[in-house]
Amino acid sequence: MAAKRLTLNTDDGQTLAVYCHEPQQALRAEVVIAPGMAIPQSFYAEFAAYLAGQGCRVWTFDYRGMGESRQGSLRGCKADISDWVGRDCDAVVRHASMAPERTPLFLLGHSLGGQTAPLLPSIQRLAGIINIAVGSGTMRHNQPATRRLAPLLWHVLTPLLCPLFGYFPGARIGVIGDVPRGAMAQWRRWCLTPDYLLSGEPGARAAYARVRCPVLALTFSDDELLLESGSRMLHGAYSGAPVDYRELTPQQFDVPRIGHFGFFRRNQEKVLWPLVSDWLQQRCADMQPGLARLSEA
Repeated sequence: MAAKRLTLNTDDGQTLAVYCHEPQQALRAEVVIAPGMAIPQSFYAEFAAYLAGQGCRVWTFDYRGMGESRQGSLRGCKADISDWVGRDCDAVVRHASMAPERTPLFLLGHSLGGQTAPLLPSIQRLAGIINIAVGSGTMRHNQPATRRLAPLLWHVLTPLLCPLFGYFPGARIGVIGDVPRGAMAQWRRWCLTPDYLLSGEPGARAAYARVRCPVLALTFSDDELLLESGSRMLHGAYSGAPVDYRELTPQQFDVPRIGHFGFFRRNQEKVLWPLVSDWLQQRCADMQPGLARLSEA
């Protein structure tokens, strides 16, 4: 199923590369996929095509400075995570919400893309949030192997390499990937505070508490990066929203591994992907026609 590439301008004049995966049957929902840190939208293409085959119009994109949205050297890219969420992801959500069919709109966030969903200015346009491998990146919530390396990343590599290169050159050292300097600095601040962005980003805890749409959270017992306790902490901050929280194990599905990234692998099409499509189908069935958008804020 071919996806259509388009460019989308943000409110501050940045150009984003966006792909739209159109369903070939009756449309039942719009889904925007928000990527994880340093993960290109191409990583989600097969899953997006699967959801399109289930009747969803799916939008994928790259944040400014990343993937196909990157323009020139990252040395001159001033983006931080607030830009990625408040301008880039928000622009895609607003664009998807303008579809004439008026079907329910959902955000599916992987890792960082789900952690930051409550910070979206347009969050009240969402009929639901789907979080995949979303947890706290603070060191106390890192898996042991990651925790041993975290001080090197945050106290040596980031403060040394970002001024030297003008961005974080993760691709050349095999750590995370290339990331704009501002985004890396903001992420570092979160990861060095006890409750991640809930304590590291002003207003984040209150933003979580204001969310009212339903949340599906899929976490995995063999996540190699994040502890399950950090995922529970973040999802516990959704104090005003119904959260369908599921900790899943590879043994439940008779697969050898899932981990932080494995949900989106093609071999999960008949195993894990229906967990999302079934939830979407149920949410859409529960909604009355004409009430798909909670507001036009």
